[in-house]
Amino acid sequence: MGLLMACAVAHPAWAAKATSKRANAVAKKPIAAAKATAASEPATVAQAEDLGSSTFDAEHPPATLRVLVAEGASTYFLQDGRPHGVEYAMLLALEKYLNQQKAKGAAAVKLQFIPVDAGELIPLLKRGDGDLAAGLIPVTDAARSLVDFSQPYLQDRWCAVQARGMPQRDDLLDTLALPPGSFGKYLLEENGKTALDAPYGSTSEKLLSALNAADVEAKPTLASRYVVDLWAKRLGKLQVGPCVEQTVAVAWAVSQGQPVLRDAIDRFISKQGGKIATTAAQLTQRYLSPDASAPLLAPVDPLDKLAFFAPVFQLVAKANNLDWLLLAAIGQRETKLSPIIRKNGGPTGVMQVNPQTARNMGVSDPHGNEGNITAAGRYLAHLREMYESPAISDSDQLFFMLAAYNAGEGRVQQLRKQAAKEGLDPNRWENNVAQVARKSVGPRLIDYVSTVSRYYFAYQKKAGKTAASAADARKQ
Repeated sequence: MGLLMACAVAHPAWAAKATSKRANAVAKKPIAAAKATAASEPATVAQAEDLGSSTFDAEHPPATLRVLVAEGASTYFLQDGRPHGVEYAMLLALEKYLNQQKAKGAAAVKLQFIPVDAGELIPLLKRGDGDLAAGLIPVTDAARSLVDFSQPYLQDRWCAVQARGMPQRDDLLDTLALPPGSFGKYLLEENGKTALDAPYGSTSEKLLSALNAADVEAKPTLASRYVVDLWAKRLGKLQVGPCVEQTVAVAWAVSQGQPVLRDAIDRFISKQGGKIATTAAQLTQRYLSPDASAPLLAPVDPLDKLAFFAPVFQLVAKANNLDWLLLAAIGQRETKLSPIIRKNGGPTGVMQVNPQTARNMGVSDPHGNEGNITAAGRYLAHLREMYESPAISDSDQLFFMLAAYNAGEGRVQQLRKQAAKEGLDPNRWENNVAQVARKSVGPRLIDYVSTVSRYYFAYQKKAGKTAASAADARKQ
C-alpha cells in the first residue's frame, strides 16, 4: 500500500475520542499519571484530549491545541515532507514553552497544525475550528470584534518593492499591484491610494519572485517588510522603496473566551524579548522555495469522484466504526479515487490493498470496489486495535494507523523500537517516531500521513463538518 508530520499536514484535528474499552482503561489509569514512586505523590489529573469549550489550564493542558495556520511560502509549507515556515518555527517554540509551564508529572501538550488559506483563519477560528490562528495576522479593529489577539510579536511596515535598478518614482505608491485580499490594499486605501489587481492566484512571494527575475510583466508591489527581509537572500535583486506610514502590529488570534490561553501566549511572547520573529526567519530562510512556491498549496478538489464511492465508504465505515470521510481521504491519496487494478499481484483497487491483506481480512476479491474498500476498512479497524493503549493519544493512534497502512505493521513497530532506543517517545508520532522514519525511510512516509490528513480536513470542510471535532475522525 501506498507531511508534517501530519501537518497532520499538518495537522487537522482528526483523532477520535476513545472507544468505550479505551475509556474504561483511561478511567482506571489516567493518561497523565506518572509512575508511582512514593505514596506521598499527589493525585494526577486525567488529561483532556482537546481544549473544546473548557478553560485552558496551564498546569494541566489538554493533549492537543488546534492551530489554524496559513498555508504560504513564508508562513507554513512542506520541504522534503517536513513542515517549515516562520509561523511553524514560532509555534514550535510556543509548544516547548507551554510544556515547560505544566505541572510536574502532567502529560505534555502538542500543537495540532491545521493548514488553511490565510483568508479563512479568522472565520474558522470564530466558528470554533481551532483554538488559535497564526499567519502573520495584522491586528485590526474589525478582527478584534470577532476574536481575541495575543500581544504583538512583530511590529511590521509595508513598503513598495520593485526590481533593482529601476528608477525611483515619486508616484510609485500609485502604481502597485497586489494579490486579491492583501492587507496592503487596505493600507493603501487608508492613504488615499488604489492598488492594481495582480493576477488571480498571485501571492506576495510570487510577485516578489517575478520582480527578482526581471519579468517584463511584473509590476511593483507593496509587501510586508518582514517578508521582504525574510526572502532577501533568496531574492537578492529587489529594491525597497517608500513605506506607508502606519506600523502594523502582527499577532496570533485566540478564540474568544480563552483568556487564560491568551495570557499564557502573552507570557511566552514577552519572554522572547522581541526576538521571536527574527529567530523564526533565520530558522526558515534555508528552506524557502527557489521559486517562492508553497508545496502545500497544490490544488485539491475534495469532492472529485466522491459521490460515486460515498455509499460504499459509508457502508464499510459504519460496519467498522470508522468515519467514512477518513476512508475517502485514504482513497484520494492512494489513487485519486481512480481504481488501479493489479490482478497479477501487488496493491490493487481504489484503496491499493495488498491481496494477501485482503484475504487476511476475509475478502476473497480485493479488486472490485466493494471488496477493496471492505478490506481497507477492516484492516484500519485491525490497526486501531493494535495501537489501542492509554499511553497513545487518540491523534497518535490514528497517525500510527495511517503509517502502518502505508508502510506495514512490522515497519512501524521497528520504527517505534528504534525511537525508544534513541531516547524518543515510541508512543508519539510527531518529532519522535516520525523523526526516526525520516532518517530511515525518507520523507515519503511522513508525507503520506500528512497528505491523508490534508485531504481529510478538506473533505470535512466540504461536508460542513467542524474540523475541530476529534470524534469525527474515526467514529461518528
